[in-house]
Amino acid sequence: MKSAFCLFVCICSSALVFSQSGGVRIHDYAGAQDLVEKHKYFNREHSQVPGWRIQVHSTPSMNEAKQEKSKLLRYSADLNATIVFEAPNYKLRVGNYRNRFDAYRDMQDLLIAYPDAFICKDLVNVKGQ
Repeated sequence: MKSAFCLFVCICSSALVFSQSGGVRIHDYAGAQDLVEKHKYFNREHSQVPGWRIQVHSTPSMNEAKQEKSKLLRYSADLNATIVFEAPNYKLRVGNYRNRFDAYRDMQDLLIAYPDAFICKDLVNVKGQ
């Protein structure tokens, strides 16, 4: 009786194991794929989204801002430096960060040359998607 019960349990469990075959089918009734495509299109057309940059210098002189930018690029050529005009100052900002954590990590290296550097919100460039 005991062996018959064990045999029955083994047959049932093996039937369950081998009967689970097939695939996953996703029905997108809500239109999620359309929203993803619209988001990609929006990013291509507008090319800027809210993000973070590191501000390293601010001055009312455009020439001084350009000189500081060239000095910064000599300090580190792989930085993406941008001059932004917000009346009455020209502000030298670095990077295109989607989150504050990445900006903070890179700011630690810049604090050696620019001790007054800080992280600020800005529109950042979106890389092609």
